[in-house]
Amino acid sequence: MVGFMEKAKARAKQFGVKNIVVATIQGNTVREACKVFGPSYKFFAVGNPPSAHERGLVYHDGTTLEMKSAMESLGVRVILMDQGPFQAINVGGQAYDVGGPVPAAVWRGAHKTFADWSFLGHLDQVVNKALAGEANALWLISKTLCSLLGDGPSVCVEVTLMAADSGVLPLDSDCMAISCPRPASHAPDAALVLHPQRTPRLLDGLRIKDILLCPRGDDHWFCDKPLWPEG
Repeated sequence: MVGFMEKAKARAKQFGVKNIVVATIQGNTVREACKVFGPSYKFFAVGNPPSAHERGLVYHDGTTLEMKSAMESLGVRVILMDQGPFQAINVGGQAYDVGGPVPAAVWRGAHKTFADWSFLGHLDQVVNKALAGEANALWLISKTLCSLLGDGPSVCVEVTLMAADSGVLPLDSDCMAISCPRPASHAPDAALVLHPQRTPRLLDGLRIKDILLCPRGDDHWFCDKPLWPEG
């Protein structure tokens, strides 16, 4: 059986994509991508540093300097940012302008005084929340992507924005973004072909051109089961 990464490589070849953006924490997905895709591709690993977790900006532990060095030894460009644009929405709400560095003053708890922007699940409630000024455009984009396409495609868009914001990822050619969600989400692996753009110009240039979703062993997305069932 052809695995997810082999399918992703075939799509990248079909679209003539050479820049591969990979969401990572411990580097496992990056190492697999390097092995399957081979040296003719350029890899960009995107994640968060441990200090982001310490500051309460992300939920996971982040990518250590040792993991960063290990990925760089494979020829991977590693991009570690305190917070991605959708992480800013999901971890307490956005407390600063998007597309730039997180201000030093945004520490644990300091950005959690905003309204509860958790997804309500019903379109009328979402619209009413927006009309009441309790949700901004980035919140709507983030929650719409995650609700309609799942965690994987949402992360693919986010890491592409982060890579573009860093100035490392070229913006003049298409890329492929890859996300293998944590097993607890029961969501499929995802690979998107996109034309990248920086976060402030998300609606003026970013284009999703292809979507690959591959179910895993205990898939809930294609079976219409709740994601994150453990709560």
